[in-house]
Amino acid sequence: MVRNVYGPVTAAKTIYEDEQAFLVIISLPFVDLQRVKVSWRNTLTHAIIKVSCTSTSGAPIIKRLNRTFKLTDPSSEHCPPGEFVREIPLSTRIPEDANIEAYYDGPGSVLEIMVP
Repeated sequence: MVRNVYGPVTAAKTIYEDEQAFLVIISLPFVDLQRVKVSWRNTLTHAIIKVSCTSTSGAPIIKRLNRTFKLTDPSSEHCPPGEFVREIPLSTRIPEDANIEAYYDGPGSVLEIMVP
């Protein structure tokens, strides 16, 4: 029996490409967005993008709309709290003098559903 298995991948990725660049889109629910770090390295054949962050999931309580909710899910499907690293391989190497830009663009990374 496998224990401590978590569900859907935090930092799920989708990679797009045009003639000039890759666009890597990553979902980061329950992550402290101010502390996300992005770095990269080349191997002999391809590049690897490294995303380091801190998962904030699994808090015993959260507050929404002036209400306090207690965690009751014994098997949350989000990444456990703490340091988290995701490495994403690209199909080619990155030029050594490349300037990678990372930004958070969008209204949010988590869908919140309140069920009365």
